[in-house]
Amino acid sequence: MYRPSSTTWILFLLLSACGGSDGPSTPALPSDQSTPLDLTTFGPGQGLTGNVIDASPDDNQNIWAATPDALYVLQPGQATFKRFTAADGLHIQPFTDPNGQPAVTNITAMAGGHSNEVFVGYRGFEGEIPPPAPPSCCVPNADFSDPRWALGQADKVTLNPDGTIQIHRYLFLCDVSFNCWEERSVRRMTFAHQGVATGHLFIGFDHGVAHVFNDIFGDHIHVITLYHYPDISRPVQKQGEQYGLFVLPTGDLLTGGAYGVGLQQWNADPRAWVKGRFLWAFTTYGPAEPYNNGPHSLDVPDGYRENQRGVTMTSDGTAWFASLTQGLASYNDRTAGGDFDRIQTYTAVPGLPSSGLMDLAADPDGTLWIVDRNGRLLRFTPSTLAVQVWPGISGALRVVMDTSVTPRAVYVSMGTNGLAVIRDK
Repeated sequence: MYRPSSTTWILFLLLSACGGSDGPSTPALPSDQSTPLDLTTFGPGQGLTGNVIDASPDDNQNIWAATPDALYVLQPGQATFKRFTAADGLHIQPFTDPNGQPAVTNITAMAGGHSNEVFVGYRGFEGEIPPPAPPSCCVPNADFSDPRWALGQADKVTLNPDGTIQIHRYLFLCDVSFNCWEERSVRRMTFAHQGVATGHLFIGFDHGVAHVFNDIFGDHIHVITLYHYPDISRPVQKQGEQYGLFVLPTGDLLTGGAYGVGLQQWNADPRAWVKGRFLWAFTTYGPAEPYNNGPHSLDVPDGYRENQRGVTMTSDGTAWFASLTQGLASYNDRTAGGDFDRIQTYTAVPGLPSSGLMDLAADPDGTLWIVDRNGRLLRFTPSTLAVQVWPGISGALRVVMDTSVTPRAVYVSMGTNGLAVIRDK
């Protein structure tokens, strides 16, 4: 584990406003609710069809939503989403996966950007490309001409005045200091609409995290966890599955992956950012071993995983981590000062699953919105440990918080049940 001096943070939740539209449904108020519930859903009646996996607004208040095979946009004042597919230039195409099976470079994540702009990430070739292709890292003058390297990756999509789209392709051939290509599939994307990092995009991949600004990218950073094997003297690096991304108002980036979590220091230059350092990093559940300095070390037994699926921060400086396998945990460096023994877990809270968490977002009032593997949206109050199953939501996959509007808006991607937006309470 890494223990630098403490840092001070404040909460800053991202994303821009988005307006309402004609025609979406508003569920009736459940009988046990004493206050109005402003929940609006979008689905086939508004032209949003398929399995909605991600959604967020851009700076022009357009609502963008994605299914694996299409990108949708609902502009302010319009009643129907417009749909874009591979026929419009999106990089969705068939390929053969590493096991020889047919596959598709489906959309896996998206993030609304500047006005009339969205960023889209795809599934790529997650496996070794056999010779004569080089290894993914780090051979000088490597030949990456095999088309499988370029599968997946990401696009910047611009909405034109005539309703068509323009696409700028990003290919994450490693940072300028190495000759490598390790990023294949996008796991999550977040765009900073406010704060020091305004206009900067961060992309979590199957391997690391990339930083993009004005089409210049730095690739990549990640927490490095070291596997120790009983019969191997040299530890083996492990990193990847970067689902957890949260940008602080200072520009520092909170990350959570399969093997550990960390806070990467801000730098406005994406390429210099790659060469920066983590302010702190640890394993949330790593055990004490003879070869490390105690619990939460980045030196762990082989097989260790924590499978973080979402990260966020509340206004008191507490970082929160939602794990698919271990549930909810938190750490406040402001009060702990680098003492990782003060990490807290929440596996015995009534109503809060001890595993199977899929995503989370922090509300300005200090509560957390949590998605579990059963498609429920939970409202968790840390101060009282109260848990509420939010009514009107089913099939939830992802949650995004927008604090640029009053009241704030919560976007919930609900798979085949469409998209929900919660504005009150």
